Amino acid sequence: MADWLLTWEGPINEVAGLTERIWIIEREPGSCFDRIALREVRGGEVRYPYPVLILPGMFSHGEQLIHVSWHGIQPTISLTQHPDTAIPLYLAKRGFLTYTVDYRTHFVMPDTKDLSFMLKWGWDAWLSDIKVVVDKVKELGGKDEVILIGESFGGIASMNFASVDQESIKAIVFLDGAPIKEQAPRVISAASISELEAKKLYAVQSLIGLEFSGGLANQVWLRALYNPSLPSPNPNFRTLADYLVDVLYRAGLANPYSYPYTPKEVAFAVMATFDPYWPARLLIEPTDKFRVGYGNVRVPTLAIVSEFGMRIVDMEVLSRINTKIIVLKGYGHLDVYANPNNVKDVNEPVYDWLLNLT
Repeated sequence: MADWLLTWEGPINEVAGLTERIWIIEREPGSCFDRIALREVRGGEVRYPYPVLILPGMFSHGEQLIHVSWHGIQPTISLTQHPDTAIPLYLAKRGFLTYTVDYRTHFVMPDTKDLSFMLKWGWDAWLSDIKVVVDKVKELGGKDEVILIGESFGGIASMNFASVDQESIKAIVFLDGAPIKEQAPRVISAASISELEAKKLYAVQSLIGLEFSGGLANQVWLRALYNPSLPSPNPNFRTLADYLVDVLYRAGLANPYSYPYTPKEVAFAVMATFDPYWPARLLIEPTDKFRVGYGNVRVPTLAIVSEFGMRIVDMEVLSRINTKIIVLKGYGHLDVYANPNNVKDVNEPVYDWLLNLT
């Protein structure tokens, strides 16, 4: 099996006093896309005993969580204005040894023509990657347990991982990413792996129902970020920025109209730095083999749920495992991760809850 390779070590230029290390490891079956990266964020002094591993959401990646960038392309300086909105930075500045991960999807470029290899990227591949990452974090942190923080899809991944290996976990924090209701609507028109293969539906693009192309090629978010006064494609809105903000609102991703008042430049920067593709298989593969073990998870859990998240989160599962639940009225999905108000509404409660564990 391949070993972790340290590829970067140095300061985080956007935030004084923090350093970053990056390791990459090749994964099975060994194509140029079968690799993941582990990112460590460290402050001047590590004061708390358990390392924190943050699992990003769908289309997201560790680079985005730390830098709001995509392979070094950073479309905004908003991070330097509100660094504490990024929970890896917030926790590292306060003495936690913090890690996050770039999934395999981060290494798939927008111009990749044949995406059939992604048909192999299901839950077995994803959880084996998380296992390798958890083991490395335990080694680096010098502990037998890690704290998992799951953002969006990362929360579901955290729970699925805990159902098969909770001995490695000290606690779980779900950031608008708890297990979802079994009857949640599907986003693609296929019900089996064989149907995906027959229809050549290997991946979905990072878009939200717009008439624009997706992924990094989806330049609409960058255009709106740098030229917000461009005309809207929809006659009901004056500018492109106004139109896109409303699209995010109607999708449940942001709330620019009332508290927490999504800053459009922050939301656009997040949308512009998503990875271009996500495995279709992960959207349809049954999770029954994990769900049957949810009730056996006994580690402490905290769930912070947006008003959008309340539509799909399986509250019965959270109740069964005695989760402390904080509901954020008015919050859209992205607001939980990238909004100046999330410092007091999300990051501070998470920090206080973690202190009680340690």
